[in-house]
Formats: sequence, C-alpha cells, structure tokens
Amino acid sequence: MHAGPVPARRWWSRSLVWGIGASLWGLATQACPQVPSESAVKARMVLSLARFVQWPASGDGADAGVLRLCVAARQSEAIGAFSALNGQVIAGRTLHVQPASGAESTPCHVLYLHSSADHAADLLAQAGRSATLTVGDAEGFLNRGGMVELMLVNDAIRFDIHLKALRAAQLTLSSQVLRLARQVRE
Repeated sequence: MHAGPVPARRWWSRSLVWGIGASLWGLATQACPQVPSESAVKARMVLSLARFVQWPASGDGADAGVLRLCVAARQSEAIGAFSALNGQVIAGRTLHVQPASGAESTPCHVLYLHSSADHAADLLAQAGRSATLTVGDAEGFLNRGGMVELMLVNDAIRFDIHLKALRAAQLTLSSQVLRLARQVRE
C-alpha cells in the first residue's frame, strides 16, 4: 500500500474543490447584487427628477456650481440613502445633500420630505416661498402643496406631479418626466 501519495492527492483535490467553490461563490455574489432598499430607490428617483428640472436664473450667481438637496427625515435609512448621493454632478452642478431645518440660511433647490419628517408642513410652507422642487412620500403630499409625490405601486416606485405647485415656484419639469408620471394634476 502506498499510504503517502493517496492522502496528498485527496488533500489536493479537496483544496481544488474548495477553491473552485469559493471562486464560484464570489462570482455568484457579484453577479447577483443586493436589491436596493426602498429609500435608496427613492433617493435615486429624486436625483433623476432633479436632472429634468429647469430652475429660474438666479441673478447673483453665488451658488451656480452647487445644487442643494435638503432632506427631512427621522428614518436613518432614508438619510443615509440621500447622503450617498452627495457629490453627484447634475447639469454641471455638484449635489450637496444636507439636513432640512426651518432656518436655512441658503435655500434648498430640492426638498425631500420623508413621511417620518418632523415639521413637514412648516418646511413645505418655507419652500413654497422660493424656487424649490418639493418631493415627498407621505400619502396626500400633493394635497398639502407638494410638487412630486412618490408612492409604492405594485412593488415599484411611481410618482404623481402637481403642475400648479411647480408653476407657482417658477419651475419647469421636462415633458419626458410628465409622460412617465402616474398622474399629472393641474
């Protein structure tokens, strides 16, 4: 009996099987990325909407290179999803994500109000005095003066648009976005 070479072959074949299995597992986890959270999808949707907004020209040009996105939420997952977008470039402007507060020294270009937000009515009223795109996910957001309401419909994030609120803020959304909306209200 040749006891020496047989165990060596078994060890070699076992390590080869383990090595191939680990490689296949690595490929499988790369090929099947994790499904993004609902908050991450909403954050990407808000970013996409911002790409198709036409803001009125500002006379001072002080923040021509910055697009401020203010987020009002108590849910840490939502805050984290929006914070991950910080630094993205939209139409030549760098996205700056910051928490929304009632005492903004510089106005937001986009205000996202999560359904968990504190003082949402006050923030929405404050945004209504400037050219700020308001997006929210609370049911009835458009009825309270919001511009874009995000909702989950059949496992997909959809949105409704309130044109009157957009016009009051002197904002224009691309007709391509209007066609994608589930509902466009006048």
